[in-house]
Amino acid sequence: MKTLKERFTEGLNQAFVSRGKKKGLLKAQCPPIDTTGAAVWQGIMSVSNPYKVGFCHLMFMSAENKELYNLTIRVSKFTDLSRFDRDANTLKDLGVW
Repeated sequence: MKTLKERFTEGLNQAFVSRGKKKGLLKAQCPPIDTTGAAVWQGIMSVSNPYKVGFCHLMFMSAENKELYNLTIRVSKFTDLSRFDRDANTLKDLGVW
């Protein structure tokens, strides 16, 4: 069984683009449902752009992935995760949101 730290690292790797010109940025769409990447992606989106949170993802999330989601929310209290969504950043820069 993997530790929480290992699963969180795996989820971060799945939630961010790993190659190409957008390498290192958060994926535009959520990874497949009930994966570690989806749990971390949903957690980051809960902070940066709550309009993109998938409620079915949250409802059908396993207990292990719910733990990752909650960890991501707790990490957001110490680290600024609000600038990861490109759409929200554009709206904030334009002064719309």
